[in-house]
Amino acid sequence: MPIITLLDDRARPKGSRDPLGFELVWSYFGRKVVGNLTTITSSLENFTVALLGFHWANELAAKVPQEDKQKAVRSNFLRFEQVTGYMRYYGKSKSIMGITRVTKRVKDDSQSFLKIGIDADRQILSDQASYGLWGLYSAATRDTGLAKGSERELTPKGMDIAIQIEAKLNKSKFIEMLTSEKVDKKQIEKLAPSFVAALQDHVIRKTLLQSLLMGSGNNLLQVELWQATQDLIAKNSLPNKKPQFIEELLALNLSSELSENLIAIQEIERVLVAINNIFNYCRYNNGVEVEDVIKKLESLDGSNYDYAYLPNKLRDPNFPHFILINKILQSFKLKDYREVITHILELNKVVMKQRKGAPWLELESGRTFRVVMKNETAKLLTSKDLISRWDYDYFLGAFLKMSHHFVDLQPVEESNG
Repeated sequence: MPIITLLDDRARPKGSRDPLGFELVWSYFGRKVVGNLTTITSSLENFTVALLGFHWANELAAKVPQEDKQKAVRSNFLRFEQVTGYMRYYGKSKSIMGITRVTKRVKDDSQSFLKIGIDADRQILSDQASYGLWGLYSAATRDTGLAKGSERELTPKGMDIAIQIEAKLNKSKFIEMLTSEKVDKKQIEKLAPSFVAALQDHVIRKTLLQSLLMGSGNNLLQVELWQATQDLIAKNSLPNKKPQFIEELLALNLSSELSENLIAIQEIERVLVAINNIFNYCRYNNGVEVEDVIKKLESLDGSNYDYAYLPNKLRDPNFPHFILINKILQSFKLKDYREVITHILELNKVVMKQRKGAPWLELESGRTFRVVMKNETAKLLTSKDLISRWDYDYFLGAFLKMSHHFVDLQPVEESNG
């Protein structure tokens, strides 16, 4: 992981990460089948740490007046994340959020201790509450049914897991560090092995994985998805990539509702990839007349560049930007590249207007591309690439990664049996 010259996403131009508003589109479809995980909550270790942190942070704030409780719980949790972050470093964890500052401070030989607290110079991230475990893992734990409320109070299911972790640790030593202004590096290093061992306990990991993969239980499609995934695991046929994962699932005896939703994901992804292909290619052609780009697209050999693979219609008309995306789809089917480009430009304009930003791509005098955010390397994909390329996650990436964690546990348990 690079730690120098990282681009801060918050410093990018407005909308630079999603100029066509497709995050709302793929999230809409993905949330139907995976109701709790996100693209940034794929670390089982981070979930385990967060659960214990929520438990202890609330316990330490038990006597705080209700009006001050959230602030106190958050402060306790940030301190917990710092202490355990340093421990995880000594345990060679690769999942620490804030690894750059953690590494620098541990390796600073001029200090034998580490400062703990909520002041800026003590936090392990520039905004630890937002970009650490408190901010990024809270929604997933809530939507899994492990925590609730603004104080991240654990539910009975979440508490059961936290207590199992706690039982493997010297709790009094941890609490002592969490309430201190600084901790000795040697003490952190000494406690690190037991903490890392608790995080890696197979019983705890399996219990937590089952909860994360099943979801809250209210999303019946996710319950079925996990049941079907276990069938693939039992047959030793769980793929590593999302497209193959969906294909393997569809070969099983799924309910019509789950099948329909998985097929809808396949279809909308093909449409979004096709749109990205044209949009990115146009962004490469700053100062070029739109007629020249249209001629280029029309000159492609129809037998090798065909949109017959795209659906004739979209199954669900209720997702964000449906009207414009459907217009683009119908224009693709007619190979009307003028209309394709017109509607793509309109979609970009609508999305950027909603964000109070300027479009990335416009036509000057209706003729020439003016590119605000140029794509320096864009080239048109081949038909084969269009059919196989996968641009978006649909929350299946985290689900699949967690499923493989579950697979990794099986041999150990069998050997212990």
